[in-house]
Amino acid sequence: MTSPLTLAEQLKKEHESLSPAERRVSRVLIADYPVAGLEPVHRLAERANVSAPTVLRLISKLGIGSYPQMQKLLRQEISVRTSSPLEMYGERSASTTLGPQSGIKFVADSKRVLAEGLDATFNAIPETEIIEIAKLIANPRNRIWTVGGRFSDLLAQYLTLHLRLLRKDVNHVDPTEQEKAFTLLDFTSRDVLIAFDYRRYQGGTVSFLKNAKHKKATTVLFTDPWLSPAAKHADYLLSSSVTSPSPFDSLTSGFALVETVIAGVVEELGDSPTQRIQAFDALQEKTLQIPGFGPGDDAETT
Repeated sequence: MTSPLTLAEQLKKEHESLSPAERRVSRVLIADYPVAGLEPVHRLAERANVSAPTVLRLISKLGIGSYPQMQKLLRQEISVRTSSPLEMYGERSASTTLGPQSGIKFVADSKRVLAEGLDATFNAIPETEIIEIAKLIANPRNRIWTVGGRFSDLLAQYLTLHLRLLRKDVNHVDPTEQEKAFTLLDFTSRDVLIAFDYRRYQGGTVSFLKNAKHKKATTVLFTDPWLSPAAKHADYLLSSSVTSPSPFDSLTSGFALVETVIAGVVEELGDSPTQRIQAFDALQEKTLQIPGFGPGDDAETT
């Protein structure tokens, strides 16, 4: 069964249907998630510069019975948000029954869980958000940077390798604090930072986005349904399911979002990258050519 959407995912999904005042509340909630929603209703209303009834109308529109109920849901999310692989291992052990069919069952469970994660991810994200990010990346005036964490850097590098084939000025930032500092030195308003940060969030990534914003860079964040603290510094936000058949969070849905953004960039650029890809293939062929076995070379005889 698919996990219910987090409050943040519901807000993103319903964004287009909200009134201007409700959108202000939504932006405040997401910008300081989940802390803003744990404050008294009048404080949240003040932050969004709306009335308390506007906040309550938004909560009702999301199908939540009351403001205290929303806060209860947020507290439950916080508990899940801070789960470690060790805790998840314990939950798995308590719910797993080993037996003759266990080897078959885990394959079926994996297929189901990962498929549900993909469905939940795409159902919760407005298509307009993905389209805007693709346009941002495809804009030749922008300089693109990617960064990730311990595991999520795989996503950052994967995106970088594809984008380098499609356009110039694409850079991957090594996730060390020194390299991030050097990168920040030259950030300007033409830079776009694409960061990946999932639960057990990394303070270095949060600080990097914050400082990039101070340098006027545009920031894009890929994160989980509970939102990294870096979300408050992100101009664009894509969250994906991390539900997994193992005790470790899955990046399957994250990869799917990256693939979708790449497809969007290809759509935006059209045929323009073909010469670049052809040139890359030719250079790679020259680089990998073994002396004596390349085109036009005769094999060595004895």
